[in-house]
Amino acid sequence: MMNHWVLIFVAAGSNVALNLFLKKGGQGLDTSGMFPLILSILKSGWMWLAVISAVALLTAFVSAIRVYSLSMTYTAVTAVAMVTLTMIGALFQQEVIGLTRVAGLGLIVAGLVVTAMAGNVG
Repeated sequence: MMNHWVLIFVAAGSNVALNLFLKKGGQGLDTSGMFPLILSILKSGWMWLAVISAVALLTAFVSAIRVYSLSMTYTAVTAVAMVTLTMIGALFQQEVIGLTRVAGLGLIVAGLVVTAMAGNVG
């Protein structure tokens, strides 16, 4: 059986990929009507990659919650994905990361550590 942290990181990585693929795929959609929109979704390689990422996310997440608490798993997946997406935005999409955002990300990581430690007590 895979270590729950491996599953959490696989789920978080899949979550990041899903968000990036949806963003990229959404930029090329034809929104002139419902039928053109559906056709453009079905024709988009980015959207198919998003579907694959969503399946990987679901599989890893469900596997992780079978061996670890739902609250901790959800917190960890969300925190890792948020920090990773912020770093990708700063590195590759020229998003500006100010001190307040850095402080917020630090608090997210600190909250994850405290939550993980609290889960091991008792």
